[in-house]
Amino acid sequence: MSGRSIKEFLQNRPIYYKKIDYERFPQAYAAIKDKIPLKNVIQIIGTNGKGSTGRFLANAIAAAGFSVGHYTSPHVFKLNERIYLGGRIAQSPVSALNSDASNFKNEQNSALASNFTEKQNSAKMQNLASGENSVSQISISNLQNFATQDFIAMQNSHSEQNPALQNSVYTTQNFCSEQNSIAQNSTDMQNSASTQNLWNSQDLKSPSEQNLKFSSEQNFKSPLGSNFKSAQSSLPISLGRDATDEELDFAHEFLQESLPAEFKDSLSYFEYLTLAAAVLFRDCDYCVIEAGMGGEFDATSSFGRMLSLFTPIGTDHLGMLGQNLEQIAHTKLITMDKEAILSDEMSEVPLRIARQIAEQKGTHLRFAAELLSKSEQAQIAGFCARNDLPKFQISNLALALAAMKFLNLKFEIPQLPPLNLRGRMEVLAPNLRVDVGHNELAAQQVAREITEIYGGRKIVLIYNAFADKDVAAVLRTLAPVIERVEIFSYEVADREMAAEAITRALDALKIPHSPFRGELKADEEYLVFGSFHLVENFILWLEARRG
Repeated sequence: MSGRSIKEFLQNRPIYYKKIDYERFPQAYAAIKDKIPLKNVIQIIGTNGKGSTGRFLANAIAAAGFSVGHYTSPHVFKLNERIYLGGRIAQSPVSALNSDASNFKNEQNSALASNFTEKQNSAKMQNLASGENSVSQISISNLQNFATQDFIAMQNSHSEQNPALQNSVYTTQNFCSEQNSIAQNSTDMQNSASTQNLWNSQDLKSPSEQNLKFSSEQNFKSPLGSNFKSAQSSLPISLGRDATDEELDFAHEFLQESLPAEFKDSLSYFEYLTLAAAVLFRDCDYCVIEAGMGGEFDATSSFGRMLSLFTPIGTDHLGMLGQNLEQIAHTKLITMDKEAILSDEMSEVPLRIARQIAEQKGTHLRFAAELLSKSEQAQIAGFCARNDLPKFQISNLALALAAMKFLNLKFEIPQLPPLNLRGRMEVLAPNLRVDVGHNELAAQQVAREITEIYGGRKIVLIYNAFADKDVAAVLRTLAPVIERVEIFSYEVADREMAAEAITRALDALKIPHSPFRGELKADEEYLVFGSFHLVENFILWLEARRG
């Protein structure tokens, strides 16, 4: 027993190693593979859209009546966000594992089983201004007069989307009607008067879906047995929730009990969490596993997979994954096995490399659009419009639903809830959006979305980035929609910031810039764009200033 929680255990573990041991994780996983068998693994690899695609797919699988685990990274606020459990889960994964871990404390096991759904909903935003996430070093003099209750109401509407998504248990007979109600409530909450009053004294301006039925003419073969072909409608469905602290700690103790000594303290932050997710996904019908930065040597690629999904690939993590787009694309695409589906937005260079690798490996390679009818594609676009999702989510949802067609799982789009992920062109106020895009490809998508929303009007960009990002390319891409840039200062251990590169790029582009001083004016539109760390620190600052 470690005697520490998983969060304490990982606290001093570096997120990134300068030199990575590519043999370590496969050996560690092989040592305990028989104890945590995973069924029906779908791996998602790419540069942008992995998290959204995975969550769309996980929620669709849950709506079809099956249990599912979704592993994603990084997180915005809490480690729990990386491990998502949903669907036909009759009991906590902790309870299911107790039979193989009888030496665990009895009192711990009983508590774990009873706290299956409580932790996440009770404290999603309570620790935003806590000591471990302190933003006291940021000197800001404005925005003193937030309306506290209105701000909390707005934050809860975004962080939880709707509590019913986390706690309610439905049968498939009433599922559609309840989900339609949830979707409408989510839209209403985003447009509520509480959001209008967010800035207290400031006068901010305010800013059809059909059923999706898979076409009978597209009858793709499924590698699954016939018992997987339809939802088990008599079983209760819980759409999804983040893993609780107790479940994460159980997985941690399981690993400490099961891993050979040489791996207990040598695995990286990401590698250890990947195994923790596998522990909690052991009894899931499906596992939706998102790769980290890479592909070929990524920890998640050690899992046997039935299907690979590839989101758009661009230049990111230069030097770590490759020196150019060709090398980066090869690192990601070489992981494909026998079945793979590509995003419809895949660009020419990665597509060429994907086809070369598919021919070499004998992979059955398809675009998402090949598995979806024109009618279904139109309905996907309608769903995104109805739920106020940016247009770049259309291809992510299409990729997820193409996977559902491949899996031969019966699913109708009214069963899908609003996307419950933070920071995807998320509206924090009528003139304030945040997005966790952090590379040139994401910048292209966001620039199109900003043009769509505001027409020819330019926005104020609140920005910062790490030194391994191509900030010049990002800022050059966003330049046509930027009025000026305000640089938001924050620090992350073991990561160098790109302060000098940002100012050089902005000067070259002749874009006015200054440090962020917290003056959000009612007559200007703002976009906070950058990494998960930037979005986290900005929202933490925003929450801290309300009181």
